[in-house]
This record gives sequence, C-alpha cells and structure tokens, in this order.
Amino acid sequence: MRTPIRIGPPRRPRVSVLLTLVAVLLSTAALAGDPPQKPAASARCKPLKGEDSNICKQMVELEVRDVVPLEEAQTHAVLLVSKDGTTLLPIFVDEASAVAIAFRLAHLVPPHPLAQDLLDDVVVQLGGKVSEVRIDSLQDDIFVGRIIIRQGGQDHALDARPSDSIAMALTGGAPILAHQKVLAEAGLSKDEVDALMNQLGVGGGPPGDLGVPPGEPKHPLPGEQTPGTPPPGEDEDTIHL
Repeated sequence: MRTPIRIGPPRRPRVSVLLTLVAVLLSTAALAGDPPQKPAASARCKPLKGEDSNICKQMVELEVRDVVPLEEAQTHAVLLVSKDGTTLLPIFVDEASAVAIAFRLAHLVPPHPLAQDLLDDVVVQLGGKVSEVRIDSLQDDIFVGRIIIRQGGQDHALDARPSDSIAMALTGGAPILAHQKVLAEAGLSKDEVDALMNQLGVGGGPPGDLGVPPGEPKHPLPGEQTPGTPPPGEDEDTIHL
C-alpha cells in the first residue's frame, strides 16, 4: 500500500506566498516561453514489473530548480520544473528536508550527516542504487510517491515521501518523474504563471532584475538566518494557511 504524502493546498495559498514564488520564477527564468499543450514525456523512465508498457509515455521528468523559504507559512517550497521548461510543480516540505535538498543543490557536504545521507549509505552498502523517483498521483491534496532502487538486476519500488526521495535522487543523478495527471492537477504552466503575475500586479523582466544576479545563490541554505528574520517554526509536510 502506497503511503500518502500530505501537501498544502496548491491553489489557495496566501497572496504573500504567491508573490514569493512568482518572484523566484522571474529571477530564475524557470519557465520557457511558448509552451506546448503538455510537457514532454521522459526518455529515462523504465516500466516496472507488472506495469503497463505505456506508463512511461505518461511520466514527465522534472528538475529541481530551487528551494524557497516561505516565512509566513513557516515552510519551504521545492520548485520542480519539467525538463522542457513548460511546467512548474511546487512541493512544500519541512525544514529538515529543505536542508538536505539545498545542500545537494549547492554541491556541499553538511557538517553532520543528515537522515537522507544515512539512507543513501544504507542503499549503497546493500549494493543498491536509486534509479528513479516517481510522483504517481495526487489524492485529496496528498502526493503519492515511490523511490525505485535497483539491486542485483532487480527493481524494488518503495513508498517514500517526495521530500526524502528527491534528495536521494540528487545524490546519484536519478531522474525525478511525475505523472502527467499530477502536473495537470498541481502544476503551473507558463500561461498560468503569467496570469498570476498579472492578477497580482507583478511586472516581468529579464533574469536578475530582482537584485539576484544569474549564477549566484538565490536563497541562503535553510536554517541560515538573515538579519531581522525570525527563526523558522517546526513544520510537517502540510501547510496550514
């Protein structure tokens, strides 16, 4: 039985939360222009034993673009963007998961091993390798996801929080795949982002026009505080807005 992963309501966050996400999109140019109707299917997907042979035509590969602190909601958003740059999928995670993902994105080693580092070591010591991470469905605002571990020529699909499995995928460069129906329900297309910016009265501009030069870190690592910023609260996978 797959473990449900609760997320915050993706369509009803407060205006300030939306503004933060829009600002990140503007500063990183996360979405490409003139998107097709659907993001492209992944070429790095492999059907599992017993699955429909056409399953991979419905899976879209995503890249982790950034981890954004949302101070008002006392949580963090991991921004996943389809490889063709047409669709954004935000996943809300707690601080521990955000730290693990942020260290991997920055290619840094944490001062002390994190829970995800332990999981990485266990997989390697048992002769396995993370081959895929999947976000299969969205049920009542709950992500249902799995991590695929290849060991001795066999694939083992394990229920996993996307926040944990995404960090482990970054360690070994495994593809992160989401079903097209997940992107249709919880993702944002460029047209939707543009409409959101117009609704909130946010102007566009080239990358870097918000004071963040391209190529430099957009945000401090989770847990690092800037002057005047209150300490983040303890949070789970659910955002209470």
